[in-house]
Amino acid sequence: MNKNEWIPESIQFEQDPETGSVIEQITSEPVTSNNIYCEQRYTSLDGTRIAIIRKPFGSPTEIWVADMNSTKVRKVAVGNPIAANPFKNTIYFLADLDNDNQQIMRLDLITLETSKLCLLKHKQCSAAITTDEKTLICGPFHVKDNIFALHCIDIATGTEETICEIEDMCNPHLQISYNGNYCNVQINRGYNLDKNTGKFTLTGKIGATLAALDLKTNKVIPLPAGRPHTPPISGHECWVGTTDTLLFTAGQYKTSASAFVTLNEPPPEEKNMPPAAIYSTDPKTRKLNIVATGLLFNHLSSSLDGEFFVADDHTTSAIYIGSIKTGKYLRVCNSYTRQGLCQTSHVHPYPTPGNKFVIFNSIVTGVPQVYRASIPEGFLDKIRSL
Repeated sequence: MNKNEWIPESIQFEQDPETGSVIEQITSEPVTSNNIYCEQRYTSLDGTRIAIIRKPFGSPTEIWVADMNSTKVRKVAVGNPIAANPFKNTIYFLADLDNDNQQIMRLDLITLETSKLCLLKHKQCSAAITTDEKTLICGPFHVKDNIFALHCIDIATGTEETICEIEDMCNPHLQISYNGNYCNVQINRGYNLDKNTGKFTLTGKIGATLAALDLKTNKVIPLPAGRPHTPPISGHECWVGTTDTLLFTAGQYKTSASAFVTLNEPPPEEKNMPPAAIYSTDPKTRKLNIVATGLLFNHLSSSLDGEFFVADDHTTSAIYIGSIKTGKYLRVCNSYTRQGLCQTSHVHPYPTPGNKFVIFNSIVTGVPQVYRASIPEGFLDKIRSL
């Protein structure tokens, strides 16, 4: 295969009989493909290009680009994506070097050109990049006991420094707001590592919470997410458009050995809380709002304009679009996936800029593939009028 060749793989899957959404399977080769993650948009600003990753058996992870006009796909690089910036039509990825370093790379989704940014002198870490491409936040780095640190790297000079140390921050889920003000941080309260066996527990009974790192002051701001403010959080959150508002899902989750999620009976102190919901908060006011209830909401994203959320219902794996302002929502299509332990089985839906398509994953064929569902004309107006 020529690396510069655009390959036709798309298949029209169905047209939803209720909503009219046209669902197309973008990838079809018998290899694991996925849309990377839903909380950031791995897309161009005009919504005509999306990035996907493929993991051929026994080979490094590949980065592919799908063109939304032709529905063709093309391999462009080898590496692991870490962040996206639709305002620059850019995604960032890590390319392994022969030593312990990784090269941070920039990919332009329109020109398909790649360029080097700086070295990351760490192999295993989460990372996020500001939209001005000046700063990279990465971690966690173990300090002692249950204390972990985040580092800040000046991309121009490669200078690296510790900016904060946080207890139980073993899985930070770093995500920088598009306005560059804050970095979202997940804190897994109750994390425990058995030094003798190497086995670990990600969270304790109280569960994880969220915080925001102020990128101007390096102050860590606790957010009202997780107990006692809400039921346990899912670990799925996203910034709303270019604002300082953070959406997250939380609920009385009961997870099977194969990671299928249902609902537990709530403890007495949480009986007045929704069994599962989408919430919002922000680092300035720290006010907690219930955005939407009624489904077992799981993965979520927001439209780039900040008006809508897109989320899947873990019970049915159907995909919904809703108004962040009113909390009203409608099903746009079914994903037909079966969500389990493997991340590539998860729906991970997100809307393209311009709100023309929802991109999602499904294993309905038996092999994880990437799909798009059209947002029918007038569909968003129906949600606005609910």
